[in-house]
Amino acid sequence: MDQLLAVKIGCLGGLLVVPLLCGLIPTQIKWFQINMARGKHRRILSFIGCFAAGVFLGACIMHMVADALGDIQEEIKKRQRQ
Repeated sequence: MDQLLAVKIGCLGGLLVVPLLCGLIPTQIKWFQINMARGKHRRILSFIGCFAAGVFLGACIMHMVADALGDIQEEIKKRQRQ
């Protein structure tokens, strides 16, 4: 069981570090800095922002659907017993 806990903690750390590093990469590239962005660059930055927002919304909706399905299954079982 201790190995499983170590793997879980390692995965948790990886889920913290990898998105953090990927999110900070654009701050180090001059092309991505907002004061340098003009025309096409600004549009690409906008698309990247929209994609990130879609990922967050998708994760939230997926989490809510999983909870809702669990609740629906419990209600169906309760009603079948009655």
